[in-house]
Amino acid sequence: MADMAIDQRLRPAVEAYSAAVSGMCAAAAFAAPWALMLPPALGNFAGAAALAFAAHRGRQAWQVVSYRYGLKNYKLTRVAPHRIPKTPDTLYLGHGFSWGQQHTQRKMDAARPEAAPFLRQSWRFTPLMAPARRFEAWTEQHASNAGWRRWTHAPLSIGARLTSTTAAWNPVAPRLDLGGSPVLHGVEPREEPVLLRQNQRTGHLLVQGTTRVGKTRLLEMLATQDIHDRHVVIIIDPKGDADLMMRVHAEAARAGRLDRLYLFHLGYPEISARYNGIGSFSRITEVASRATNALPSSGNSAAFKEFSWRFTNLVAQAQVALGRVPTYELILRDITNIEPLFANYARLVLTREEAAGRLREWATRLEHLEALVEARKLPVPRSLQDRLPHVVAMFLLVKELKLPDAVLDGLATAVSYEKSFFEKIIASLGPFLEKLTTGAVGKLLSPDYFDPADPRPIFDWMTVIRQGGIVYAGLDALSDSVIAGAVGNSMLADLVSVGGKIYKQGIEPHRPDGRIVLPTVCCHFDEVNEIAGPEFVPMVNKLGGAGFRITAYTQTIPDIEAKVGDKAKAEQILGNFNHLVMFRVKSFVTAKFFTDQLPRVDVLSLTAVSGVTDTAADGLGRHFVSNNQDRVATTREPMLEPSDIMQQPQGQAFALLEGNRLKHIRIPLPDATADAFIPSSLKAIGEDMRRRYRSSEKWAAETDWLADHPIGLTQPVASALADEPDELAPSLIDLGPLPRAQTEARGEESRA
Repeated sequence: MADMAIDQRLRPAVEAYSAAVSGMCAAAAFAAPWALMLPPALGNFAGAAALAFAAHRGRQAWQVVSYRYGLKNYKLTRVAPHRIPKTPDTLYLGHGFSWGQQHTQRKMDAARPEAAPFLRQSWRFTPLMAPARRFEAWTEQHASNAGWRRWTHAPLSIGARLTSTTAAWNPVAPRLDLGGSPVLHGVEPREEPVLLRQNQRTGHLLVQGTTRVGKTRLLEMLATQDIHDRHVVIIIDPKGDADLMMRVHAEAARAGRLDRLYLFHLGYPEISARYNGIGSFSRITEVASRATNALPSSGNSAAFKEFSWRFTNLVAQAQVALGRVPTYELILRDITNIEPLFANYARLVLTREEAAGRLREWATRLEHLEALVEARKLPVPRSLQDRLPHVVAMFLLVKELKLPDAVLDGLATAVSYEKSFFEKIIASLGPFLEKLTTGAVGKLLSPDYFDPADPRPIFDWMTVIRQGGIVYAGLDALSDSVIAGAVGNSMLADLVSVGGKIYKQGIEPHRPDGRIVLPTVCCHFDEVNEIAGPEFVPMVNKLGGAGFRITAYTQTIPDIEAKVGDKAKAEQILGNFNHLVMFRVKSFVTAKFFTDQLPRVDVLSLTAVSGVTDTAADGLGRHFVSNNQDRVATTREPMLEPSDIMQQPQGQAFALLEGNRLKHIRIPLPDATADAFIPSSLKAIGEDMRRRYRSSEKWAAETDWLADHPIGLTQPVASALADEPDELAPSLIDLGPLPRAQTEARGEESRA
């Protein structure tokens, strides 16, 4: 058993025989002590002793049987997201156990040929399962056949429904198959909640796994806990997962934080809040960096990107000086038509110089120059001949006065370029900005701050953090990956800027005592390889000191290398994650990255040696001598192989937490049966997202908790939004703050 040198559990449960014999002896001692030649009192004592021994041996037999059952069967549980077993100081990751040397030993024992009979499904009803599945498929195929008689169809349909039931009484119930090998989690029958201490989360958590193995479901569970812990929660989801978006909405309503929830989705502008990715900054140069970060920078494109950055920086400085909030739309407008911005900024500088007493009567001189230009009595450079007269006059005045303003000089230089030449230089910047400003998406990314007809709120990160808000950002990368990457990059760069400000000043910079107050900001970045850029390195490297807890989800290490374009930078990013969760992956490099961090352990191997020696000729009266030995050898083996990572079932993962403490965890699925906190119109949007984005496969079927909410909507999403009752409309269309009393009243009404 477990307390011996070799844990021999892959064997017949021979303890059951002695338990049965002891049980029969106990029955005989209690019922007929005279048959054992015992007086009644002594018979009762002997029966109690035999019964205790039978219970002890029966428990040992059950341990062997349950251990063998766990090695060949998957385990799947569901838990309501708001009933997750956790404490305020910990984060629940799933149910599992600490992996040690004994589990490596058991894994290797299960891989030996002699263990195969104990890992094979040997249930006597197994041969009936295949006919039962064929019967269910045949019944479903003929269910829509109008030629069937009702008295024939009804019994067969009921029979197919009974055979497909997963209840314990059904001997031919469909077996759960999550892929991979159930041995990895079955090597430890005893599970317990795996918890990560909250104060360790500033070291950041990296989650890796191939597609459809449970990464997003883990994100959903972790974000739910952060919402109920009253933290600031920021979720950036490049692909836009329907279940995740609705789970965030439901948990925000359940936690009474719906008034602080901002849903941002590029694929559904009608329900989305608005966000200006370049309107908030610590240094003015950040505007140009975010606006041009997504431009190509390899080869000859590098020079054009640098010029685009310089020109965008000039435009942004001029806009801020004129009292405007930079947006993508304003940047595009001033880049394609630089003359109004140049004229307005030049007037601002000239007025400022005149107010300071360093300049006089510049307006008169400007009118005189403009009159000369219109009368063609003044030589005009060839590059300015297609410009308006007042722009040419302003250019000549600026060159004549030689004002010490670098922005004005830069704008004047841009105006002096021929339009055709200038358009060639910014050929990549213009089309890119047009993508960001076209259609309904452009109104989200370049919001009009003074439009009273648009009720959708505008959020920025500092406001969200000070409010203790929740943000879900769906970037709709499946529709346009370029726009999704650009918006994601600007969001991360904006967060880094805000984090740097918080690190220096806190969220209350004017406290009388001067103490720096740091928030708790929990960031969840799904498919982080889609949005990771140069700004992601300082985010994971330095923002832990500002109270940021980053959880990044990606598929493989080469995905990050391909995004940042450098293996060294990718290793720099990976080196800043103190905690690692690894689902099943198909990349050997990624699996080896995990296993290389584990030590080697001593593994025992048992060798049976048998021999016979013929001694009949010795004259000693012995015909032969037999020899049987069990030899135990020790070898040094890796605790895990890359192949172990690559054969994990769906929903299971290895985790290295808090200084390489190895755990194996099983992620429970969210149970959202009859969730009253999801409005029907949001369900319609989620159903449309599932139809557009989801693939059909088993894990998705297991995790589609919308299947528990049949909405029966066939009309378009826009129609569903139009027909939404008035009492739910503010939570969908107007995502602005709601009174807390109104939010709680809605929750009580839904629960009723």
